[in-house]
Amino acid sequence: MHIVLLGGAGYIGSVASHHLASLGHDVTVVDGLIYNRADDPGRLLPSTAAFVNGDLRDPDLLARVFDGADAVVHLGGIVGEPACRLDEELAAELNFAAPMIAAEAAAGAGVAQYVFFSSCSVYGSHDGTVDEDTEPNPLGIYARTKVLAERRLPDVLAGVTGLTNLRLATVHGCSPRQRLDSVVNSMASRAVATGRIPLNGGSQRRPLVHVGDVARVLGDVLEETMTGVWNVGSDQENHTIAAIAETVAAIVPGSKIRRGPERDETDARDYRVSFARLGRHIPGACSTTLREGAQEIADLLVAHKITDPNEAEYDNHRGLADAFRAGKVRSVRTLACQRYHAEYITSWGQP
Repeated sequence: MHIVLLGGAGYIGSVASHHLASLGHDVTVVDGLIYNRADDPGRLLPSTAAFVNGDLRDPDLLARVFDGADAVVHLGGIVGEPACRLDEELAAELNFAAPMIAAEAAAGAGVAQYVFFSSCSVYGSHDGTVDEDTEPNPLGIYARTKVLAERRLPDVLAGVTGLTNLRLATVHGCSPRQRLDSVVNSMASRAVATGRIPLNGGSQRRPLVHVGDVARVLGDVLEETMTGVWNVGSDQENHTIAAIAETVAAIVPGSKIRRGPERDETDARDYRVSFARLGRHIPGACSTTLREGAQEIADLLVAHKITDPNEAEYDNHRGLADAFRAGKVRSVRTLACQRYHAEYITSWGQP
């Protein structure tokens, strides 16, 4: 199978590219390398993967790359609310317009399957347990762009290309393109580096999933042509933020939890997610535990493979801010991007 990974040199994509290549697939990675990092695709990706350095908002480039492809996987975009708040127009272009432009190109090229990487962040804050049929409740720019893309992609792909939306739990674990700004990775790396585990609040609920499990689920989705909406994680890996901190403290000797305000005013997300639909279809999916992922990150620091977890390259928000200052990334405001940005504004009542 010829698979095109859009944003495939990122935290999840670099792991997915290795897994898909190991299954014998022909992998092409398209990535604009928008973060201000010294990333070398030759180091991040399998030797058999083709790499194209290009803008995911460029329809002509995408049309050329999609020629002969069996599946397109859209992983690209700006991840996380802090990074999205740096430039809302850019976030709308990369997280909403780019997937739509890619879907148009995929339909035009007759690609059989389109996989869109979304997020459980679309659930926002809910009592009880949410599943794929729960109405989204997006609380910020990042989640709003994901919800809107999920809603609009079927309009473009209907009758031409099968669509799969993967709503990921909060991802943790090691990757060739490492991030340390998600909750598990952040706590584990700082516990080793400083002996302290920062904790604001603690009762907020977060589902977790290991990055390697995400790659394996993607492989199954593509090989079995699974369509529709799927929460990606496991029921056993729903945790509170406090429980995550306590687990990290247990695996890093001498580390202490440093408690901050009882409520994290910057992040109001709070949800417990059912992954029963995925579990029924792929028994045993997403079996890597919080403890195993946290241990991986701690081991990186102990082995001095990462010496300073505070470096900007490990943080999407800071890496994107540096890229802005370096003039490496900006809104392109093409007609297509302007059209989709206007739709984003209309949909969410933004000024």
